[in-house]
Amino acid sequence: MILHSRIFGSGIPILVFHGLFGNGENWNSFAKEFNKFYQIHLIDIRNHGKSFFSKKMDYDLISKDILNYIYYHRLDHPILLGHSMGGKSVMTFSTKYPCIPKKIIIVDISPNSYIHSDKKNLINTLKKVDFDIIKTKKDLDIFLEPWILNKKTRLFFLKCTHRRNNGKLSFRFFLFGIEKNYDRLIRYKIERGLYNGPSLFLRGENSNYIPFKDYDYIFNLFPKAKILTINRAKHWIHIDNPIDFYNEINVFLKKK
Repeated sequence: MILHSRIFGSGIPILVFHGLFGNGENWNSFAKEFNKFYQIHLIDIRNHGKSFFSKKMDYDLISKDILNYIYYHRLDHPILLGHSMGGKSVMTFSTKYPCIPKKIIIVDISPNSYIHSDKKNLINTLKKVDFDIIKTKKDLDIFLEPWILNKKTRLFFLKCTHRRNNGKLSFRFFLFGIEKNYDRLIRYKIERGLYNGPSLFLRGENSNYIPFKDYDYIFNLFPKAKILTINRAKHWIHIDNPIDFYNEINVFLKKK
């Protein structure tokens, strides 16, 4: 099965991989910014968006999904960009298949394991959602508010819904598949392999997903890595400070 995507523009292909619970549409603004000079592929990772759902999900399987996608679309040395879970997917893929990516861009995630996460609480909250009762996005926002205090996070989950053919709201991710594999996704640590191509790591100034203690670990796996901090940004850098985010990516893409 081939991952679902939406493709914009023409030129050197850039494959974009979203974070946990998200989908390719979260990166529409990025596609609009870069599709004049690049071919942007907004890809839904398995168990997300319009891609296939599966009870099995780990970074080795996702790497094979990416490989199948590249072969299916006959892409020649694409650039890979990934945020959070998508970034860990890109790192895993590039260390397993180092000759394929032209460059990689990793957004606010380290190759190290990340165990201090509140997303397990989020999963328990999302399991309480009953779309037989919750009819609108406003209803969903009201329901989630006592458990998810951050309005931006609630808005993210509202955007990750759609109406099914029967008219009911539904999440655009396979919650069972995510929950079943959550621990292995979060605790996964890239321990072998090497990608010696150009690598840009962007971290949010107010995020703890790429701690300074992981820098040497990154350089061991990605010797040509450049690690930059985007000011006034948390984990969703592309939302919090898109101007600096786009500028740094532009500079990186134009370097030969």
